Amino acid sequence: MNIKAITFDLDNTLWETDVSILNAEQVMQAHLREIAPAAWMADFSLETFRAVRQSVIESAPEIAHNLTVVRRETLVRWFEQQGANRDEAEHMAGEGFRVFYHARQQVDPYPLVEHTLQHLSARFPLAAITNGNADLMAMPLGRYFQFSLQASDFPKAKPDPVMFEEAIRRLNVAPHACLHVGDDPDHDVTGARNAGLKTAWVNTRQLSPELGAHADLTVTQIHDLLEHL
Repeated sequence: MNIKAITFDLDNTLWETDVSILNAEQVMQAHLREIAPAAWMADFSLETFRAVRQSVIESAPEIAHNLTVVRRETLVRWFEQQGANRDEAEHMAGEGFRVFYHARQQVDPYPLVEHTLQHLSARFPLAAITNGNADLMAMPLGRYFQFSLQASDFPKAKPDPVMFEEAIRRLNVAPHACLHVGDDPDHDVTGARNAGLKTAWVNTRQLSPELGAHADLTVTQIHDLLEHL
């Protein structure tokens, strides 16, 4: 495919996101139960938290792509609903997000991911493009990447072309000379393809093959890329 650079999605491409998020939310919940008045946390659960988060997104859809802002505002709204004033709610939200974000970075990569990135980074400049808020460059895996782009720093998330366009600008390659690797048929395959990039669909969740029909390459695990590149 005459590839000169590769961009990667992160969540559910390099690691299992649900596991890392659930662990981080449990750490957040335990910390808040330790520091907040008992009455404010009496009815708190991950289910009630997610219900409040949905109400935040519905009332402010313009921030939906910024997962950091959404999570902090969800915590603020929760504590205000429990009777906290704004300052108290923002303090608790800050504490909750701080421990969540630290735990969020404790990911367990899929098998052979690091081995694959090590080999690919010796041949291609690598970059990441994520709709999530994982801090890749603070992780051990970050040493294989030139940079990582988060949707929170852009007006729109994937599949909008804005992050793909910024990535190829920084990588200094033509769109058709960049391969984007990701698990989401819409965000990663369609989004990258519409921006002119080549695409590799990593079907980590065993979805119907038809969903990735427009990808230039389909693999079931990251390690398979070495066979094709």
